[in-house]
Amino acid sequence: MAHATALETQPRRARVRRARPRVRRTRASRLRRVLWWVLAAPLLIRIVIITIVVLVLWSAVNWLYQVARKPTELFFPIDHALTKTPPETWRQYAPIFRAHSTIVITPELLAALAQVEGSGNPVARTYWRWQLSLNPLEIYRPASSAVGMYQITDPTFQEARRYCVHSHVVVEEGPWHDLRSCWFNGLYTRVVPSHAVELTSALLDRTVARTLERNRVGAATLRQQQDLAAVIHLCGAGAGDLYARRGFRFAPGQRCGDHDPARYLAQVNALKRQFVRLATTA
Repeated sequence: MAHATALETQPRRARVRRARPRVRRTRASRLRRVLWWVLAAPLLIRIVIITIVVLVLWSAVNWLYQVARKPTELFFPIDHALTKTPPETWRQYAPIFRAHSTIVITPELLAALAQVEGSGNPVARTYWRWQLSLNPLEIYRPASSAVGMYQITDPTFQEARRYCVHSHVVVEEGPWHDLRSCWFNGLYTRVVPSHAVELTSALLDRTVARTLERNRVGAATLRQQQDLAAVIHLCGAGAGDLYARRGFRFAPGQRCGDHDPARYLAQVNALKRQFVRLATTA
């Protein structure tokens, strides 16, 4: 019986092996016919076809290259599904905001920044934009390296990983055996909500304190310190210095990249008031 099965199997395998070269020859023949048709076509049609092929190949290569540089772009199918309204953001993340808050960086401020930056979406991405470049892989790409509900960029992420929040106090990284230092910060990622909240809270708290000290601002109200934190989060420490030196006011016509910082700050404060109400009613 086994002998008969073996005899039956051999011809099948031989037929499969013979079929494969025929399939390859058929595909090669079709490819030659398509190539011949393209070469025989009028010049205008050839230009259109070649342009389409080049664009398709460039799109595929560019997508793979950008994903290799910024793997979180793979989250694009679920990006919009994770956006939240302010009540939803507070309901889902309020315990995290409270756990990683400080005296200055309050839960309501953390919630407002998360809402205005990423609508409470832990995998929020930046938009893509076109730009002139000699490098074909730089023509169409994400506007920045920002990722997550706080839109933390690569340089900010590297700096923020030096800090953490223990019992609402910011501490720095240190030896593993130092119980007062940060632990496992090297494992933090921007798309985990608790990590993003803690990194943002710690870095903003520390940067606000240093900005006030550097610019010899002796007395600043909590509102002024929180406004400064929002400005630093959007514009960076340099703009924060200018804002503090000007008495917590923006320079006329000041911009932060594509953003109007005054409008951004107004949005943050409006959302902060909304989250205060949500915290009270909860």
